[in-house]
Amino acid sequence: MNSTTDWTALQADAVATMSRYVQFDTTNPPGKEMPAAEWLADQLRTRGITHDVTIHEPAAGRGLVIGRIAGSEPLKPLLLNHHMDVVAADPTRWTHPPFAGEVAEGFVWGRGTLDTKNLGVIFLLALDSLLKEGVRFRRPIIFLAVPDEEAGGRDGMRWLTERYLAELDPEWVWDEGSGGLRGMFGERVMFGVAVAEKRPHNVRLIAAGDPGHGSMPHANNAVATLAAALDRITCHPRPAHVNSVTATMFRAIADEQKFPASFLLRHLDQPWIFRLASGRLMADKMLAALLRDTISPTILRAGYKINVIPEQAEAELDCRLLPETDAAEFDRWLETVIADRRVRIEVDEATPPSGVAPMAGPFYAAIQRAVATHAPGAGVFPFLVPGATDGRYFRQRGYAAYGFGPVIMDRGDLGRVHGIDERISVENLLLGIKIARDIIRDLCGEKAAAGKE
Repeated sequence: MNSTTDWTALQADAVATMSRYVQFDTTNPPGKEMPAAEWLADQLRTRGITHDVTIHEPAAGRGLVIGRIAGSEPLKPLLLNHHMDVVAADPTRWTHPPFAGEVAEGFVWGRGTLDTKNLGVIFLLALDSLLKEGVRFRRPIIFLAVPDEEAGGRDGMRWLTERYLAELDPEWVWDEGSGGLRGMFGERVMFGVAVAEKRPHNVRLIAAGDPGHGSMPHANNAVATLAAALDRITCHPRPAHVNSVTATMFRAIADEQKFPASFLLRHLDQPWIFRLASGRLMADKMLAALLRDTISPTILRAGYKINVIPEQAEAELDCRLLPETDAAEFDRWLETVIADRRVRIEVDEATPPSGVAPMAGPFYAAIQRAVATHAPGAGVFPFLVPGATDGRYFRQRGYAAYGFGPVIMDRGDLGRVHGIDERISVENLLLGIKIARDIIRDLCGEKAAAGKE
C-alpha cells in the first residue's frame, strides 16, 4: 500500500499533541494521572482509533488506560506501553517551564518529552495515521498508558499484571528502555533494543552502638560503625563480567572502533581479553553498570542532636543486580564484605530476575527493517538496561518485552532525561512515528505480515 500520509500535517499534529500532553502535571509523587488518562482515552475515541477503551483507577487519582484494537485473526496482541507519570522538575532552573509544553527552537520543551510521554504520542499518531490510510490489522493491538512507573509501578504496571495479565497475554510488549544513540560508540548512530534489565534489590543497613554524650567519644559509635561498613562496600566492588546480552552488544558495536579495540570488543567473552579491556570499559559509568552488580548508598539517617551519640544509624543502598545474579548469593557476599555483627542487613525490595527477550525473531527483525528504512546506515544492537522499567513485569513471567525508543539522542539529550530542560525535537517526533508505523504494520498489518509466521 502506498502511503497517502501528509507528513507535514502529521508533524504539526505530533507537536500539538506532545505539547498538550506535557501540560498535564503528572509529577510522581503524587502522580494524579487521571486527567491525562481521560485525555488519552478521549484521543483514542475521537480519532477513531478504537472505542474499546477502559480506564482503571489502581489508587485514588491514578488513571490507567487500556485501548484495544481488534485483529482479523485469532493471534496474541502487540502491546504498546508507556507511562504517564514523570519525575519532579524545578521550574526556576529551566529555560522554558517544565509543564507549559512550549514549542521553541525546533523543540517541544517539558517534562516527559523524552520519558515517556513522547512514546505515547508516537504510538497514538502511528496508529491514527495507519488507520486513516486504510491499513487493517490481522493481529490485535493494545494501547496501554500506566501510572506510577517512576515509583516502581506498585500502583501501575505491577497492579495491572497481578490482576489482568491473562486478559492482556501479549505476543510482544513494546516499552521504553533504549533508542538511537549518536556519538556514544562512534560516529554512526546505533539503536539499542533493550532485551533485559538489571533488577532493583534495595537494602537497608542498620548499625547499632552505645549511646552517649558527644563530648566523650568511644569505640562503639553506631555512626562510625556504619561509615566503616559503607567504606568497605565501596572499596570492594562486585566482580565484572560479560553475559550473553552484553557480549552480543559489544560485538555489535565493535565495528565502530579501531583496532585493537574492535578486536577486544568482539572477544570479551574470553577471560584474558576481558581482563585487558576491563580497565577502559569500567572507566565509563554506564558501561561499568552493565558489567557488574552495583551498589549506591543514597540515604543516610542518624542522630537527633549534635551533642548526643545515637544508638543507631541507618543507610539505604540502591542495589541493581544483573539478570544472572543469585540474590541470596549477593546478600551473603554483602554480609561477608561488611564483616561486622553490629550491622544488620535488611532487604527492603527483592524482585525476580527480569528475564531476557529473544535477541532475534519477528520483533527484533521488524526494528532492524524500520531503522534501515528511516535511519540509513544506523546499526541495531541488544541492550541491557542498567535501571528498571515496567517491561520487567512481563519478562519476569516469560513474555518477550522490548524497550525501544524510535528517536535519536546524543549525550546531551540523555542528560536531560530526569534532568533540566528535557525536550524533544520536532524531527525526532516525526522520525519516531515513521519508525513505529513500519514496525506496527510489519507485525500486525494484514498484507505486510502475511506469510511471516
